[in-house]
Amino acid sequence: LLRLLFLNGEFDGYDRVLSQMMAMGPALDAARASVVERCEAYGKKHKDTPWHLVLGSGATWGEAYCYAMCILEEMQWIKTKSIHAAEFFHGTIELVEPGTSVIMMYGEDETRPLMDRAYRFISSITDQILIFDTKDLEMPFDPEFRGMVAPIFLGHMTGVLSKVLERERGHDLSIRRYYRQMEY
Repeated sequence: LLRLLFLNGEFDGYDRVLSQMMAMGPALDAARASVVERCEAYGKKHKDTPWHLVLGSGATWGEAYCYAMCILEEMQWIKTKSIHAAEFFHGTIELVEPGTSVIMMYGEDETRPLMDRAYRFISSITDQILIFDTKDLEMPFDPEFRGMVAPIFLGHMTGVLSKVLERERGHDLSIRRYYRQMEY
């Protein structure tokens, strides 16, 4: 996509971001390592939690939606509600109770204040919040590109939680009840 934008004269940072992407492997490893302890503790504590709330916004919304649907629901059979932070106060707010498990995916774009607003409310009700945030990660990217690559880093970070839940629940991530198991 960036190449197409560049060829169309709409993205002049193509060469810079491409060279920075070539150096991101070690930064992805470090991002994973930075969340191991928190994911271990959260995964062990919430292995039997009946449902989770997953929030994202802007560029992180797709990752939040995918994590809720593809990992927690499809691969772990855990009931999950994914919600964009901009829509959180239009219904989903009423689902938050003391003890509600909330997973928040913070990126670095103009929608970050929406996540902060949701966090302020959620943290006043429950203390069961796991935050994945790219802001404090060391990345080989110029500030203007960090928001764009945040979902890549979040995917690697949440992968740690996925493996903890797989182990703690004794439910292999490859097991499906219906998906590709039968005709539908």
